[in-house]
Amino acid sequence: MINIVQKDDPVLRQIAKAVPKSMFGGPELARIIRDMKDAIASQEDAVAIAAPQIGVSLRIFVVSGKVFDLLGKGEGGADIESDPADEKQSDDIVFINPEIVKLSKERKQMEEGCLSVRYLYGKTSRATKAKVRAYDEKGKAFEIGGSGLLAQIFQHEIDHLEGTLFIDTATEVEDLPPDADDAEKTAKKPKKKARIAFFGTPDFAVWVLEGLKKGGVIPDLIVAAPDAPKGRKLVMTPPPAKVWANDNDIPVIQPAKIKTPEFETELRGLAGKGGWDLFIVAAYGKIIPENILYMPKRKTINVHPSLLPLLRGSSPLQTAILEDMRDTGVTIMRLDREMDHGPILAQKKADLPLWPVDAETLGKALAHDGAKLIGDILPALLDGSFKETEQDHSKATYTEKIAKEDGEIDLAADPYKNFLKFKAYKGWPGSYFFADRKGAKIRVTITDAAFENGAFTVKKVIPEGKKEMDFTSFLSSTASL
Repeated sequence: MINIVQKDDPVLRQIAKAVPKSMFGGPELARIIRDMKDAIASQEDAVAIAAPQIGVSLRIFVVSGKVFDLLGKGEGGADIESDPADEKQSDDIVFINPEIVKLSKERKQMEEGCLSVRYLYGKTSRATKAKVRAYDEKGKAFEIGGSGLLAQIFQHEIDHLEGTLFIDTATEVEDLPPDADDAEKTAKKPKKKARIAFFGTPDFAVWVLEGLKKGGVIPDLIVAAPDAPKGRKLVMTPPPAKVWANDNDIPVIQPAKIKTPEFETELRGLAGKGGWDLFIVAAYGKIIPENILYMPKRKTINVHPSLLPLLRGSSPLQTAILEDMRDTGVTIMRLDREMDHGPILAQKKADLPLWPVDAETLGKALAHDGAKLIGDILPALLDGSFKETEQDHSKATYTEKIAKEDGEIDLAADPYKNFLKFKAYKGWPGSYFFADRKGAKIRVTITDAAFENGAFTVKKVIPEGKKEMDFTSFLSSTASL
């Protein structure tokens, strides 16, 4: 739960700094705003909050969507003159670098309290109408005006940004703590969502993220590998996990190096005051150092697509297919300093009606199962009650890193093994053979094949420098094989 600082904290007496343009649209600003919204959601009586109230001295405040729902029903003594056209009334509205552009001359004594001055209440003199100009998270300017409750909120939150608390000018101040019944109800409320960061890069990571999202587990941050050159033109291309993060409005960072003090500092800063609760890793592509693995309260877990201790290493999907291991599955494990060595939290065998399948099909199935396992064990994992099982290291097997040349197929070799290789390497590195054509050796990529009547049957190919064609057409156009 995000900590709301109280009246004796010096940050509440500072004049907050303007949010620089460089922060708009970035992960740090997104994290601060998310923390502010979480803080509002954690307090039943919260209607708004300013960034200094969570210990961040920046000129930001957030008004709860329930305020606009309340005012829309004609309650609260207010009449909204305008609101941002692209905001839903039930959404929280973010005000960045706000300034009051208009106040009414009429003023009234209004009942007031504050999340940072618990549980004091008093009366303050406020203008009955106010208009504010501000920026949203993407740097778009807007104006919104209101009367009554909304005008009071604007003035109260701007005061926070100027280092002023309502008790500085309030009269008839009373201390009204909640009674025992209210305290009991508050204690029974469900805990706020844990802060989780997800480390992943390729399609497998996206499949896990989709499964987590389906189960209601949404990471607060995604850490992915940097953009990389792709294709013949070497166009810089974002990894799939980054694309998914942007599509789902989740902050994403792409450190070039993770074994640096700078990355550790950045990662800790993005967690906020409460710190990280858990890291989830799925095909990140880099070895994560111990200082990062043990940073969260519940450390770091990994989605590994095999039934550990079998098939440790970088290519468990392809190796399971190559070795005809239909009884493969997925493991959720705790990461430690050794590769795929940590204790097991959960496992599930794959349920595959057809076999063999290609690596993408197997990866999607195991990613979905792995995400569901995480959802099942997450509550116990976060409260520390989940039991781990040590791997039987004597039964460990290992996989090799796949190289481009591993996809070469000898058409005269064992037909079923050739079919398994075609399935395992479909996509990358792909399966291919070499053929002689007009005295030259050319590379022929296999794009479709089957195992029929005990034979490896090539269906379609792409000869080097040509378009896809039927294998029979290729044979008829080839002088010799």
